[in-house]
Amino acid sequence: MKLTTTNLRKQFKDKTAVDDVCLNLTPGVWGLLGANGAGKTTLMRMIADILNPTSGKILYDGKDIHAMGEAYRNLFGFLPQDFGFFQDFTVKDYLEYVAALKDVPARETRKKIDSLLHTLTLTDVKNKKIIKLSGGMKRRVGIAQAMLNDPKILIMDEPTAGLDPGERVRFRNFISEFSHDRIVLISTHIVSDIEYIATQNAIMKAGKILDVGTTDELVKQVTGKVWTCVVSTEKMPMYEMQFRIINQRSEGNNQVSIRYLADEAKTSDSVMAPPRLEDLYLWLFPQEEIREEGK
Repeated sequence: MKLTTTNLRKQFKDKTAVDDVCLNLTPGVWGLLGANGAGKTTLMRMIADILNPTSGKILYDGKDIHAMGEAYRNLFGFLPQDFGFFQDFTVKDYLEYVAALKDVPARETRKKIDSLLHTLTLTDVKNKKIIKLSGGMKRRVGIAQAMLNDPKILIMDEPTAGLDPGERVRFRNFISEFSHDRIVLISTHIVSDIEYIATQNAIMKAGKILDVGTTDELVKQVTGKVWTCVVSTEKMPMYEMQFRIINQRSEGNNQVSIRYLADEAKTSDSVMAPPRLEDLYLWLFPQEEIREEGK
């Protein structure tokens, strides 16, 4: 099973949102990383056959997805950044409605919905109107609707937005297990949500794919550029102006441990640190902020 984009391009008037993107997506979890405006959502909408490319092709096992029509949609699941629902829908009614739209057999619908409600801890709110749910619960309902037809290809745009740390851990475990024989493409700003479950990552900037590889392969780009040291609290304002600090932690006794990015050590006691995916992300996108667990 393979989903291939070939020289994919999308032009909006004078802006090229996606520029000559070539990807070969195979079973497993794929992370799609990039700053706001990189073209990630446009790329996902084209893969979902919601948006037509200006040029290029998207093939599923060698077949054009647009020509496949309903056959492609039947094996596809999609979670957009904002999924729509009628305000009067309860969780259960909405999932039954989506199941009908996806032609999930009636005899399987209840079992599938009950299973997803349990997995995503929504059973207790299944009879509540979606509009009255918290942001995290609404997001979980969105995840459930994307998976109702047991898709072979699952595309998720910011799936963990609004989820608390415990919910994100459960989501990661769920997706990791689900992806064994499926293609799962996840776009997220919460880098830790894909760092340990992604089979491959694609890094996107200004509409182009900069690089593709495993986490271990990609982070080699910032080997020797990640440092840690301990500094005095009084000097922190100066260091914040001079260093690209990506993390800091109070050590007590007016001491602060910092992690920073630089081509070479900035202090005599700096120690080189093993790079992580979020280090690479901030190296490539210095204006972006990493949203950490619990924030």
